[in-house]
Amino acid sequence: MSTSPPGSPAISGLEPSAGVEGGAVTVTGTGFLSGGAPPLVLLGETEVRPSIVSNTRLVLSIPPEATTGPLTLILDSGPVSGSFAIGIKVAIGLHPVANPVVDAEGSIYTTISGRRGQKVASPLVRITPAGVMEPLPAAPMNPTGLALHPDGSLLISSRYEGRVYRLHPTGTLDVVAQDLGIATGLCLDEAGVLYVGDRTGTVYRLPPNGRPEVFAFLPPSVAAFHLALGPDGCLFATAPTLSNEDVIYRINHLGDAEPYWGPLERPQGLAFDPHGRLWVAAGIRGHRGIYRFEGPERPRLVVSGANLVGLAFPPDQQLIVASTSAIFRIPDGV
Repeated sequence: MSTSPPGSPAISGLEPSAGVEGGAVTVTGTGFLSGGAPPLVLLGETEVRPSIVSNTRLVLSIPPEATTGPLTLILDSGPVSGSFAIGIKVAIGLHPVANPVVDAEGSIYTTISGRRGQKVASPLVRITPAGVMEPLPAAPMNPTGLALHPDGSLLISSRYEGRVYRLHPTGTLDVVAQDLGIATGLCLDEAGVLYVGDRTGTVYRLPPNGRPEVFAFLPPSVAAFHLALGPDGCLFATAPTLSNEDVIYRINHLGDAEPYWGPLERPQGLAFDPHGRLWVAAGIRGHRGIYRFEGPERPRLVVSGANLVGLAFPPDQQLIVASTSAIFRIPDGV
């Protein structure tokens, strides 16, 4: 992380290496109390006051005004820096409740979902690659889950109406399916089969031009069901409860659901990256953010942040992260 002569102050690690406002980063190393006083800490050009200080460990909260740049400790012996990526705020004034989706051109689609039963004039939003936020010409009540169809249309679940809509590039809005309970999570497979999570406990399967059929059952959730298709063809799901011992479920092609990994604290959106690795917005032992699975062992916290509900991978593979009010881009990857 930093290069210093033996015995000099040094940063040996940052955990995690990226974050967004409300997150926290732990800095480990040596000589942080050189001269007996705590160091001045800068995130980019923003001064940050550590909440925990020792000679070998600092814990910092990421303030809203922090910008991407090195994490620097100003010590009596001089500055010591480490690399840290702060998420760039792409859009604010939103209300996502699940994963955003990104099209082939890099436009991000998300929601201003509103409280249950709240009518929002323009609840569907597109953020162009240039960062321009545009309302879409449709206003379903409480849009929740999103999925992009290969033909360019946008699939939208309404948790209030129990419906799935399809917004065509022409602006036409069709009802794809209804009577789906509290419809939340959406996932589309390569064959065009749509999976819909009803947070009261059912996952529906909707073949192309077919009718919804019950596919699997999960414990009811206090928030949205979130769905993602794994590289093995199985469906992965989260169903957050009030417990701190939730799990990620793996649902096979027969609809049999079993725990895949846990415990997690209120797991939300999940997605697979181009390398087939599973990522999830969740908490573990009070540390919230985006976790990445790299094998059967405990997942690694890669982006720290508060109130994160979803994530997506655009064509350039930079990570997009959604909180309950904003969209962030992680600039250097993780």
